[in-house]
Amino acid sequence: MIDQIENILLEVLPILISSIALISSALISKKQILISQTQVNFQNKVELYLLSQPITLKNANGTTPDIVKPAIYIRNVGTNVIYLEKYIFNGKEYPLGEEVLPPVSAYDGFRYIYLPTDGTNHVSLKVLFHDWQNQKWQTEGYADLRNGIWEITYSPCKKSK
Repeated sequence: MIDQIENILLEVLPILISSIALISSALISKKQILISQTQVNFQNKVELYLLSQPITLKNANGTTPDIVKPAIYIRNVGTNVIYLEKYIFNGKEYPLGEEVLPPVSAYDGFRYIYLPTDGTNHVSLKVLFHDWQNQKWQTEGYADLRNGIWEITYSPCKKSK
């Protein structure tokens, strides 16, 4: 009788130990995947910097004087390339066709949006874009003309639907 119990244990025990090891490795793998995804999300910093800056338009052949226009200067201060889809300026949509905007750390790329010079003193702006993981983002803000200077206020970038 004891020999039969020992034989059963010798047959069942390795299967039981293997099953526990298999379940443990599956749980560990799941946790490692979660940790890796968290690391990727931490490294995927997405942020735009918007500031008011005059843009000087020069005539190539010098036949007309330079024109200085106020503009919103957009820079990617995140860690990865982003793709500008469109911006909405005072309710009007302007598609950008996934314009690439590299991070400032890699290349001093920028995008600018002209501000009005027709007496308007308040404008609203929303910039929509996606990152390299195809996650959609947006930032919203406005610009006010005060004492001849455009002051820009905007929210930090947030995921959009």
